[in-house]
Amino acid sequence: MVMASEKPVHFNFPEFKHVVVRDRKGEEILIRQYIHEKDREKLIEMYETYDPDYRCLGLPPISRKAIENWIDYLAENGFAIVAEKDGRIVGHLVIVPTEDMKVDLTIFIHQDYQNRGLGQEMMKLIIDCCKKAGFKGIMLVTERSNTRAIHVYKKMGFKIVAPYYECDMYLDLTEQQDK
Repeated sequence: MVMASEKPVHFNFPEFKHVVVRDRKGEEILIRQYIHEKDREKLIEMYETYDPDYRCLGLPPISRKAIENWIDYLAENGFAIVAEKDGRIVGHLVIVPTEDMKVDLTIFIHQDYQNRGLGQEMMKLIIDCCKKAGFKGIMLVTERSNTRAIHVYKKMGFKIVAPYYECDMYLDLTEQQDK
């Protein structure tokens, strides 16, 4: 999601090479670049079947029209990867660049595929992509009560920068490049 103080900027992202990963259940999942014209309907289907109990900060939207508007906005302003199993999209991660060479990150894994390491695999790939593209950092926001996600983000190197109702987190990629 784009922060209110930032406006999205268009950026030419480097090519993303698809990867097949094995999740914690031993299933092979394809992680690849999202292609809006080809994948839009499958992504809408993922979000239409997304359990509202897993929503975070009002996302994903619930109605089909709101889902369509949201993913169309993200496709126009950002870069996304998806996790796909047997032709079904089961994970979606999108980054939206900001004017200061950072990106806002949003990730959702369908409840049928949560707790299987898929989100971490997608995060690792997009962090690497952001480094190669020359971004300075990655910002994300989650609910303070989403302790499981916060734990994963911290494991990935994110730090909490504003722990209020929302939990703003940041990964400094300039520090990461020195390691």
